[in-house]
Amino acid sequence: MIYSEVYGKLCSAGRSQLKVHVVNGAPTRSVPRIVVIVDVFRASSTIAAALGNGAESVIPISSIRNTIRYAKSAKSSKKVVLAGERYGVTPKGFTYGASPFEMTTDNVGGRIIAYSSTNLTRILSRITRKSRVLVGCLNNAKAVANYAKRIGGGDVLIVACGTKQGPAVEDLIGAGAIVDYLMAEDLTDDALVALGLYRNPNWRSLAERGRVAGRLRGLGFNKDIDFCLSLNTSSVVAGLVGKKIVNLSG
Repeated sequence: MIYSEVYGKLCSAGRSQLKVHVVNGAPTRSVPRIVVIVDVFRASSTIAAALGNGAESVIPISSIRNTIRYAKSAKSSKKVVLAGERYGVTPKGFTYGASPFEMTTDNVGGRIIAYSSTNLTRILSRITRKSRVLVGCLNNAKAVANYAKRIGGGDVLIVACGTKQGPAVEDLIGAGAIVDYLMAEDLTDDALVALGLYRNPNWRSLAERGRVAGRLRGLGFNKDIDFCLSLNTSSVVAGLVGKKIVNLSG
């Protein structure tokens, strides 16, 4: 049976009326009411881990300089910790890098995290705050999709962050997982491509062969790769409220 026949049968079984779009990198057109930004290796996964372990909020900031400046000037500066990376490496002056294993309760519980990353925060800064912006990954794919279905209201745009060099296979797979759990009938071609990647039984090995995974292995972050490719291990729905990312499920 060909894929279109399989998908057609699924469409008749409790599918939602949402229209789902997937884009690679920052959107170039106006965005709909619901946007999910996906950076599997590692920003989305790390943010979900931090909020799941009790962080009060994550403040996404595009530049390293402004992240440090925010931490110094914040009214609750004693609660603020700096975390993030540039090309996988912890910036000078930051307390933590971008490993989800650093986001323990002891490290981030009750804290505000000023966070800057190579891709997610750069792309997030270009998305209008008029949308409900969620942060998704493989770890919380089902939770994010269920939240998006509950609030409903038309189109959903899933942004697969990728890198400045182009698409990243793990982000497309993460986007595809969210597409799958959205159970929508109306998918754009890019959404169908992402869904097809995720439904490939070898999706995990494809992600492990990608260039970002290769860079992480070169930096010694093998455990991070395994963590970030674990499906539905988190019930956190990370969402932007004002300038803060908070856990909308808690």
